[in-house]
Amino acid sequence: MTILSTALGAINPIKGYLIAGAAVALIGGFAWYHHSVVMEGEAKILALNQKAVVAQTERNTTVQGLAAAATTLAEKLNEKVIAVPVTNAPVPVGLCRTVRGSGPLPGPAIGSPSGDNAPVSGSQDESSVAELQQFADAAVTIARDADAQVTAVQAVDAALRAEMLGANAKK
Repeated sequence: MTILSTALGAINPIKGYLIAGAAVALIGGFAWYHHSVVMEGEAKILALNQKAVVAQTERNTTVQGLAAAATTLAEKLNEKVIAVPVTNAPVPVGLCRTVRGSGPLPGPAIGSPSGDNAPVSGSQDESSVAELQQFADAAVTIARDADAQVTAVQAVDAALRAEMLGANAKK
């Protein structure tokens, strides 16, 4: 007796071989089915991955184009802001001018011990007053230019905020 016929008991040996053949055929059929389903799933996954890669590439191209356009627009706006009003370059002007023959500070007042001191005289030089006026005029011009630049930047900022709010409202 063979091992197969012993395992199947007292069944006719031909029936045992038929049952064993059917079992092998069922196991082989299941293995083939499983393999085909796995291969079909892998094929679907590969197809979906390829579609995703194509879609991502198209999206990246679109985003890069929009980013380039936005960068160009921002550069043009920035060029407008930078070019806005600097009309006068700041002129370096010294705040104080030393009078010839004197030190940087006036000497101490010498008066009587009673406290009646002579008045301390400041610089009465007309050129010092003119120089201070020139400095004040230059400071005012610089401040006006800075105000104009700030106003231009605020206008650009308001336009960009309005554009952003409009884009967010569309969503």
